[in-house]
Amino acid sequence: MTLEGLVVRAARPEDAAEVRRLSISFTPAAQEVPPEAFQTRFAQFLADAAWCFPVAQARGGLVGYGLAQDFGPGLRATFTTGRVHDVFVDPGTRLGGTGRALMEFIFDWSRTRPQPMILDWQATPLAVGFYEALGFTADCVGDFPTHPGFSLDLRESPIHPSSTDRGLPGAEPGC
Repeated sequence: MTLEGLVVRAARPEDAAEVRRLSISFTPAAQEVPPEAFQTRFAQFLADAAWCFPVAQARGGLVGYGLAQDFGPGLRATFTTGRVHDVFVDPGTRLGGTGRALMEFIFDWSRTRPQPMILDWQATPLAVGFYEALGFTADCVGDFPTHPGFSLDLRESPIHPSSTDRGLPGAEPGC
């Protein structure tokens, strides 16, 4: 079931207050970031093409947001690396397709980058099932096995990979 009237679009300057509200819901410690610092970062992300900043709008306001970054290629690489920093959906609107729509917006952005991208992110324990439902395999090896990593590798083809192509080779499902 899709949330009625859901629109996912690029964030705009007038979204700052609602995105701040959502970011505090996502991580209550975010309220410690002074509003001026938040506003400065928000404006910088909007102005920089290396950042993808989608918001999900429904029910007359914002119900979710995402944030991803293209770090660019290294000296020896023909591809770029990216990171999904945030994907958050207001708990009262979850299971309506908002998270999937935010991730698809980010995936579409990653396909349009100047070089092929490897996009990585980590999940909270509660979000692992969401990413697995999108067809990704959790990588539980690393510094934070309770917050497994996920990856979308677009080096071979800019086409959205099938569920069998997602995740890291040898990664075990579930952690």
